[in-house]
Amino acid sequence: MTYSINQEEIERLKKVEGEVRGVVFKTDENYILREKGEEGLKKVEEELEKMGVFIDYKSIDRMDFYPLNLRVFSLLAISKAFNYGEEEIKEMGRNAPRASFLIKFFTKYFMSSQQTLAKVTEMWAKHYTKGRIEAVEVSEDEGRAVFRLHEVNLHPVFCRYLLGYFSSIVSMVVAEKVEAKETKCLFNNDDYHEFYLTWNTESNN
Repeated sequence: MTYSINQEEIERLKKVEGEVRGVVFKTDENYILREKGEEGLKKVEEELEKMGVFIDYKSIDRMDFYPLNLRVFSLLAISKAFNYGEEEIKEMGRNAPRASFLIKFFTKYFMSSQQTLAKVTEMWAKHYTKGRIEAVEVSEDEGRAVFRLHEVNLHPVFCRYLLGYFSSIVSMVVAEKVEAKETKCLFNNDDYHEFYLTWNTESNN
């Protein structure tokens, strides 16, 4: 089932403040081209046009900043173009860190597990000008990590994407399959988004 959005929500999102680096859109573009080809990218741009939004994926600069709301519009357009539901969007999130040479480089060669997971907060600050990630708990021995996202109220499609994103980063660090769920959400009238991640520790003992 695709994610939907009405005109009122579109107008609300267009007023959202904050910026995000262009690399997130290049990641979307690469995923679309790999899975659906050039025709797929054209379909996504058509869905964006229906929402009154324009993203020229090919001209995006990875390091430049762009309006934060475009992050959500891109995911929504992808959902509509390919009938992507929660699991497909989550898979896109899982793919993003695996496609990043920088993240793979640091997780493999430079940091301990604790240091890498703590770096999630810094990774957010380097990509987004709004919001704050808090590493509430990171326990490799117990196979558990909890992250909270504050001050970002965009759309449930973004929550699902982040579930995949965080689970992929943790999986790269602990070399285990990671299960992830959102235990708190601003869209459920909670004070923040909370992502609870668990993995099997038996193979490490």
